Amino acid sequence: MPSKFSCIGHVKDYCATCTFAGVRFIADDTKHWIERLLWAVLVILSWFGSALLISSAWEAFVKSPISFGVETTYLDWETRVPAVAVCNVVAKTNKYQIYNIGNKIFNSFKFDDEIKEIIYFRGRAFNLVKNCLPENRDPQCPLSNYSYYASFILSPCSEVLANCSYNNKKFDCCEYFQPIETDIGVCYIINSIQTKNPKTYPMVNNVIHKRGVLRFKLLRASMIYTLGEDEIPNIATLLSSTLQVLLGKLYRREVIVKNIENHPLVEQTTLEQRVCRFHHENEDGLYPQYSYSACIIRCRKLAQLKTCQCNDHFMVGATEEEHCNITGMACLHDNFAYLTALKPPWAQRPGLVCDCLPSCNETEINVIEDMALPLHTENSKEAHVEIILAYLPTERFKRNVVRSRLDLVVSLGGTAGLFVGASLLSFVELIFFFTVRLINNVWIEKRKQNNNVHRNRY
Repeated sequence: MPSKFSCIGHVKDYCATCTFAGVRFIADDTKHWIERLLWAVLVILSWFGSALLISSAWEAFVKSPISFGVETTYLDWETRVPAVAVCNVVAKTNKYQIYNIGNKIFNSFKFDDEIKEIIYFRGRAFNLVKNCLPENRDPQCPLSNYSYYASFILSPCSEVLANCSYNNKKFDCCEYFQPIETDIGVCYIINSIQTKNPKTYPMVNNVIHKRGVLRFKLLRASMIYTLGEDEIPNIATLLSSTLQVLLGKLYRREVIVKNIENHPLVEQTTLEQRVCRFHHENEDGLYPQYSYSACIIRCRKLAQLKTCQCNDHFMVGATEEEHCNITGMACLHDNFAYLTALKPPWAQRPGLVCDCLPSCNETEINVIEDMALPLHTENSKEAHVEIILAYLPTERFKRNVVRSRLDLVVSLGGTAGLFVGASLLSFVELIFFFTVRLINNVWIEKRKQNNNVHRNRY
């Protein structure tokens, strides 16, 4: 190993030849010690200032690399009519279906209330738990296999939808309104990217086609959901996104849509930096693409399994073995407030805390007006629905990257160059001098010592 003197000499040799500004003056033995001390103080202050700026640049890159602003160059945009979902809903006009189901299964109407709670299950089942859970229950009481009962309410698309058109141009309803499984049952949805075989109808609006009107006829009372293309109707959907449709009326909903545009570099940032997920970031997802509502459904599924060791018969991705029997349904009923409501982590009320980030491609849909008008025929067994994109948005949100990786490199390089006169090669030189050069000098010194020893022997 090299002696202490050789180590000091190696350090002095580096300081005398390195490219870091000011360091060579510290190692210059020909200079007065005061001058060398002054240069040492200046070098230390420069490195300290450089470290502060580099730390600040790194913190800004990690914590706030994204800016969220508003764009108003609306002439170049194309806006789509939102996704529209049609789902089952409890209504007086649907009672005959419940009677028929009860009569078909039990040859009586005595379990109509229980059947209604099963096929329209939304987290509670008062009559089912009250009448079928006790030991003195009716022997015919439905105790399990609830997905079988719910399947009777599922109607083919042709019995739910008819006469679809967009801007007075007709299209096949059942080709574009595709079935989708949700935690409130099977719905029919158009313009969604979450179905098994997505097929969207071209409902694009721009400065040429400014107004879009989607019309269709409903043959059964239903719940309408107006959502973003990646969202799923679910038990926690906001009421502002829903519209209950009863037969015999014309319903008109006018909406405006605001999209979010993402800079291409946004995808290169981490989840913690952008605080959102892209569609493809869908690990263990229940649906093809990630969205906030899809994440909420998965959160509810896991919470049901943890709390009651089973899932309700509508839960997406649950097997028959995982479906609840009467005991599990009673557990879901008792924990209704916890399993169906969402809350922030700091709230004290009952509810789920789901660690779900918003989608980076989410759409903001605002309802301008809802109208319900009677149809001309009083005893009509249908309802007419119009979803209208009232006008093009005058602004949209944009997520920009203000501190990219390149910006970070430029900032770090500029700071190091300004304060210590360093470049990338300066740090390479530092590593090289105290690894390869040091090992080489040690090896040469040992070789010289061995040669001297050998020469002295002879």
